[in-house]
Amino acid sequence: MEFEHSLLAFKEDIEHRGLLDWLEAHTSFMRPLHRYYGILKIDHEKLLFSGTDEKSGDSFYFVIKISEITGIHLGYDNIFKRIEDRSLGIFHFVPLRIDFMKEGKEECIYVFANYSSLIRHSDNQKLFDELNAVRPLKIKSPTD
Repeated sequence: MEFEHSLLAFKEDIEHRGLLDWLEAHTSFMRPLHRYYGILKIDHEKLLFSGTDEKSGDSFYFVIKISEITGIHLGYDNIFKRIEDRSLGIFHFVPLRIDFMKEGKEECIYVFANYSSLIRHSDNQKLFDELNAVRPLKIKSPTD
């Protein structure tokens, strides 16, 4: 499954975002907080993101093996808070957090799969369902 026009940020990108990042995320037709823009692909073995680091302009490529994923959470949390987005989670527009282990270290990313600024929508629910299908885990959704 492939999701074009996807956004990605590491936990550290959200925690250390600057005032300009926050202002851009709250301006009309700007995208929610993120650092990377590109294509997100998922299959039974891996989650792959290829695109551009929007801060440096460099190419960016990142792979997580499905077996490395330890959890997924659809919704806001204590890192990516409602205040970080101008819609405050209205209309179920929420980030998808993917927790994983990489080289013995716990990490997490936040994604907006197939983001459309015109209608302010992402396919995060579809990605959430697909991840749950290929890697059944103890997961949390907004209804939990």
